[in-house]
Amino acid sequence: MDSLQQQFGTLIRSRRLALSLGQEALADKANIHRTHVSLLERGKRMPTLIVVKKLAAALETSMASLMEELERQPAEQAEETETGKQAKKAATKKETKPAKK
Repeated sequence: MDSLQQQFGTLIRSRRLALSLGQEALADKANIHRTHVSLLERGKRMPTLIVVKKLAAALETSMASLMEELERQPAEQAEETETGKQAKKAATKKETKPAKK
């Protein structure tokens, strides 16, 4: 599972792309450095609350909305992982069945 920093970065990147913004445009709107946006998106930095607030405003959303989506991500990933496990298990059963002659 990704770290919280990586999950937050992925969320910021997806929100930014949904608004068709480049990193520099987001950085300008949030009044932070473009390099900082890059580091956040790659999960290399943990944002302060002030930065989260600036990013939320620049992404035309609220801090609460970002955090809510961030909290949902692990649950959605767990569901995807479970679905993947079930599909793999079903495929393995098919492979191990002896061929009928």
